[in-house]
Amino acid sequence: MKKVLFILILFLSCYFIYQKTNDNKLYYLTIGDYLSKGVSEYEGKTYGYNEFTIDYLRKNKQLKDYNKTFTSTDYRIIDIINILEYNEKKDELSLNYLVKKADIITISIGMNELNYKLSQNTNNIYTYIDEMTSSYSKILSYINNFHHKEIFILGYYTKDKKKQDIINYANYKLEKMCSKYGNTYVDLQEILENNPNYFTQKEQYLPNLQGYQKISQIIVEKIENN
Repeated sequence: MKKVLFILILFLSCYFIYQKTNDNKLYYLTIGDYLSKGVSEYEGKTYGYNEFTIDYLRKNKQLKDYNKTFTSTDYRIIDIINILEYNEKKDELSLNYLVKKADIITISIGMNELNYKLSQNTNNIYTYIDEMTSSYSKILSYINNFHHKEIFILGYYTKDKKKQDIINYANYKLEKMCSKYGNTYVDLQEILENNPNYFTQKEQYLPNLQGYQKISQIIVEKIENN
């Protein structure tokens, strides 16, 4: 009887130690466009900011699990809204389920439609950005229904000085939205601006490996400070 009791106590002790250790670990989810997917300046797959962030969490024994299923080079804000509203599945997973499960979420979305609009014309651009931000707000409104340790929203950036005022306005609206929901805004324009080390191709707006590593470094610093 004593032996059975000893084994039971030992088992329960190990279980509670495991639970305590496991509860301190983080489930990391990244959502969005080419930045979240990790697309290189040559438009191929590369080690994105999320991979660098995962490496940091794993090295510090903080990583429970991660998922980047809902990242795509052509995702727009409306695509993420539809995926959530219609509970669409990809690889047998739903984004709704992953959002509820995640401790840390990074989101990069909106650059595709903004760049497309700027490539066509700038007519009513500020109204367009207002409407784009309003749509983005629907995503954050849903995600913030659940408890998360941290949600990082990646801002917009440009290498074209002629478009800087427009990007600044888009970032102003985005940062204001983040403040409303208590999420963390990551200023990519400040990180990447005027730094040729982060762009190998002069005509390409996709960052290189060093650029992605810098983005991750900022995210990691914010995780450490929270």
